[in-house]
Amino acid sequence: MKKVLEDIFNDILEISDINMQKKMWLNENNDTGLISSYVELMNRLFDDNNFSYVIENEAIALDLEPELIFALKTLRDALDGYVDKETDQEIITDPKWIEISEQAKSIIKMWT
Repeated sequence: MKKVLEDIFNDILEISDINMQKKMWLNENNDTGLISSYVELMNRLFDDNNFSYVIENEAIALDLEPELIFALKTLRDALDGYVDKETDQEIITDPKWIEISEQAKSIIKMWT
């Protein structure tokens, strides 16, 4: 479970960093050696890492703070409600996505 939690953290870190998204999703000055996309990120977070299940059923047992759990649920709800765009470029510049990214930043600060 520790590995899944680490993977969820890394996925939220990617959501929180528009510059990282530009590098990995659009291959702009990509010095990371990594490639990703919005679709890949959502698949990793929700399918591979069972984000919803973890925050609903495992978070307390993992000793996550109640305010962090609440913030994770809020982010999950925002992602569930997000209407994705045609391209990763459109997503990165979408004001709603930027709001979600800011939400993710606050989680990263809280989590570390």
